[in-house]
Amino acid sequence: MIFTLILLTINALAKAESNYRNKVLPDLKEKTESSVKADSIMEEVIKNAEKYQHVLSRYEAEIYIKGRTEILKQNFLMRFAHHLFPVDRKNKDMIFEMISDSKFNAPNNFLHNFRAVNGNSIPNSKKQQEALGFLNLNVYSSTIYNEGIITPMTKQASKFYTFDLESVSDTSGLKIYKIRFMPKLWSQKLICGDLYIRDQSWIIDKIDVNGRFDFAEFNLVMTFGRDYRRFILPDKASLYLRYHVLGNAIATSYHSSFTYKAVEWVEEDNETQQKRSLDLTGYYKLSSDTVPIITDTAFWNKERDIPLTKEEQSLYHIDSDNNEQRIDTANITKYLKLTEKFTNTISMDYKTTRLKYSGIFNPFQLGYSGHNGITYRQRLRISKTFDKDRQIRFRPDIGFVFKRKEIFFTVSGDWEYLPEKKGILSLSIGNGNQSYSSAIMKEINEQLKDSTFNFDDLNLEYFKHYYAEIRNNIELFNGFQVWAGAAYHRRIPVKKKSQIPNPGEGVEEIINENYHDFTPVVGISYTPRQYYWMDGYRKEYLYSYYPTISVEFARAIPGVGKSSGDYGRIEADIHQSIALGLSRKLNYHISGGIYLNPKSIYFADFRYFSRRQFPESWGDEFGGVFNQLRSFWFNASDKYVQGHIMYESPFILSQLFKKKTSKYILSERFYFSQLWTPVLPSYTEVGYGFGNHIFNVAAFAGFDRWKYQNIGLKFAFELF
Repeated sequence: MIFTLILLTINALAKAESNYRNKVLPDLKEKTESSVKADSIMEEVIKNAEKYQHVLSRYEAEIYIKGRTEILKQNFLMRFAHHLFPVDRKNKDMIFEMISDSKFNAPNNFLHNFRAVNGNSIPNSKKQQEALGFLNLNVYSSTIYNEGIITPMTKQASKFYTFDLESVSDTSGLKIYKIRFMPKLWSQKLICGDLYIRDQSWIIDKIDVNGRFDFAEFNLVMTFGRDYRRFILPDKASLYLRYHVLGNAIATSYHSSFTYKAVEWVEEDNETQQKRSLDLTGYYKLSSDTVPIITDTAFWNKERDIPLTKEEQSLYHIDSDNNEQRIDTANITKYLKLTEKFTNTISMDYKTTRLKYSGIFNPFQLGYSGHNGITYRQRLRISKTFDKDRQIRFRPDIGFVFKRKEIFFTVSGDWEYLPEKKGILSLSIGNGNQSYSSAIMKEINEQLKDSTFNFDDLNLEYFKHYYAEIRNNIELFNGFQVWAGAAYHRRIPVKKKSQIPNPGEGVEEIINENYHDFTPVVGISYTPRQYYWMDGYRKEYLYSYYPTISVEFARAIPGVGKSSGDYGRIEADIHQSIALGLSRKLNYHISGGIYLNPKSIYFADFRYFSRRQFPESWGDEFGGVFNQLRSFWFNASDKYVQGHIMYESPFILSQLFKKKTSKYILSERFYFSQLWTPVLPSYTEVGYGFGNHIFNVAAFAGFDRWKYQNIGLKFAFELF
């Protein structure tokens, strides 16, 4: 039944999206002779693309990269710019050169090892990744840049692109077709430009494409080898990036040349019926901790494929005027450094110790939700790494909810003692939602029969909740984890009976007591065929094509300390992310829980069904919870069943926005959530959201038994 519902939802959303495109994106003109010829050529190219997409097995190459970044326009908001893109505002005109020894073993290994660097400013790791990130693409793939862009090589190219034959040329005896491709709709997920196609072989000789990615307008020109032994590998590449953000303008250019030392191709006979390894270790690595700075002119003259221009040569030298200017601006620099410490995320590394702090006045720590209003968080991360990648982590968080005038905090620490098996011992201390007990729940349910009594009379914020929890997690085999631990909960009444207007009988005694629970817990989680990679000794899960199933059982034991709780709790959850192709996916969460044999007063405090104070990223927390459900319902029942469905696509409603607005939308999402509890038989939420790598925003509407209740907005940054 559940999977039938999921399939029907996928089908309905896909049809709605297709109908929407057909209505708002009709063919703007009749097919011309040039477009008909271009379509027939691209049909052959796309056939080859299916074959060439996975034909490369391995290569080794030396890559020369020359980069230049110029700040064209800046204001005081430039101090936040490094959150959005790699920029060094201390140097307004930065030039550098790098040599990288690169190895690629498709699809399991991508390693860039920098051998030399030089320039008037040495690029940091973010800059190095930017330089290489745009080069790491397979021009025959349906999507590039981690599915960030849909290329004209997809089988469904006719849905997204139009093609025109611009010209036919003869170069070195090769007949080359120049195909202009344009998107049918405006989206950051699509590109435009020219493909240069070789006659008869129908392979790509050159690309010249324009698009947007991560707030950058880019132009990439890449030429490919005409040697049949490496015809799908680039010979040279030129990349131009232009950022326009927060009133600042930055221009970056890269030139790259490739010298191949070894190229190996996939042997089809060995690939048949081969099961792909789950270990994707080193899919992409950047090794640059100790890059030697080489200033020898003769060395770089030998490595360059084209000499430096006079302007580029002048950037390597600092004259006396620049020295005087730096002295004059010393005080301003000190001021900017001071403000950065307060307003930016601070990251520091010293040997094996790493610190990261969100910044006390960092605007990217703000969030907003309809029920809680504006929220502000402060987060600190400290880690110390030992041999074999064992690690100690300290993770304190504190946040303030302005609308409710409440402070929430968590102080957590981890000892990752067996990273290759995800062995982690954790200790957490913090506070949670204010709630009320099962005794009050029963009293309220009785008194709700009286029309003069309602929830608002009591406010229902009866007990402050503090807890301490210790937990140990270990992986028994790939994808199968087990955990065990214990938690101690302390609940203190927020209000005395004298502060409550017209308290009901029985309530006044209940709210003047403190409650303590000691609750051991055990749980398991299993994901079949879990793909992963090893970061040194540390194992990190990546994805799976199967659902993750979790079960957790907790039992309160009375008599430990002041513990009086005597009850059981069991919860189960299943969730999965289903890739639908071309940057579309469907996520679902289904879970349920129940309190068993309660022999004492308890507080309904489910792990998978709880109130979240702070908006999170577009991960599970943003779409796998109820956003408009009033807080008292989370404690009003001893059992629940919930389901959440989220559909993500780059093309849903974005075409209704203005062009300048829609170009910043990377993806859109539809949400549907359903809840059942005995006291609330049917609660439904629907939502729509959009966002990018920087922020996400969504609106949710709630329905109580299919009757409209309220609507609210949720906003979160993604930059910590």
